[in-house]
Amino acid sequence: MESVKAFSVFMIITVSCSLYFNYFIGESKERLKLSIRIFFALLVLSALIMVANHVEPAKIIVLRSLLVGEPVQQSPSGITPWIFSFGFQIAALTTFAVVASAVYKRAILFQAIVFTSALTLLLLGMNRSAFLVFALAVGLFWLLYFRFKTVLIIGSLLCIAVVLKSEIAALSTGRQQNILAKNSNKINENRSSLTIENLKIIEDYPLGIAFSGKTWNQVAIHNPAFRIGETGLVTSHNGYLMFITYLGIVIGSLLLFLIYQNVFKIFIKVIKGLKDPDNALLAALCFSLMAISVNSCFHNESLLAGSGPILFLYFSVLHLSKIQSNEALV
Repeated sequence: MESVKAFSVFMIITVSCSLYFNYFIGESKERLKLSIRIFFALLVLSALIMVANHVEPAKIIVLRSLLVGEPVQQSPSGITPWIFSFGFQIAALTTFAVVASAVYKRAILFQAIVFTSALTLLLLGMNRSAFLVFALAVGLFWLLYFRFKTVLIIGSLLCIAVVLKSEIAALSTGRQQNILAKNSNKINENRSSLTIENLKIIEDYPLGIAFSGKTWNQVAIHNPAFRIGETGLVTSHNGYLMFITYLGIVIGSLLLFLIYQNVFKIFIKVIKGLKDPDNALLAALCFSLMAISVNSCFHNESLLAGSGPILFLYFSVLHLSKIQSNEALV
């Protein structure tokens, strides 16, 4: 019952998103493309606000509070009160931009500028998981799209890193706000132990704590791995594990399978026709969705949270694939 409000909000967002795609966009690819442009333009705006937050934190924090409608909890960030939520935005934006610049066959110089801009945003975004999933998604895309040329790309990046070694070392020292300095000064934490303890809770409650009449606080409060201070509690920082923890192994896993099975099929189809110009937009959307889906392994936010860019990208991938399938039948 304590989650009724959050569930109601999720249902309102999901139903609204479904109605928007099915009745406003419908079979119009132009409306879908326009919606995607507006969506990523908003993510660019959020990224620019994050950059400005580094320069004028006091002024930008007030602007961010006005935009999100609540007090800002962490900085520097974009249009969100939390850095980890912004990580989903920046992972979606940077992955989409790099993949799109390649599949739309832009000039090499333009692709290099886009990639450099993406790295800069990730550097300033203060989110290690976003950087990791960006590297994973873009690396996989390069292997599938450029194949053997990927070795040259990675080799060139390593050469540049060696040349700029002193500058990179300078970024990781001092009190600068960037991902390298954050990684150097990070507090010791063992995410793997949290995952193991979370799996033990799932073992104790295989049907899910929600169906056992328990809450996370009740099952985790006596576990020192999840405790912060006297009363504070953390989770395993894994959206999928937490989902299964609440709903159980059978129901939770089944729901996740049903949610992602069509997306997975579309992704495999896109990989097979990755160089097909007709699949360019769908490929960029798929790799962007892949990045933020993997990002949920490091944070509690997941598709079922209904926040950030996850739900929009999910509907976009399904809807664009449906439109393309209908066009192929005509």
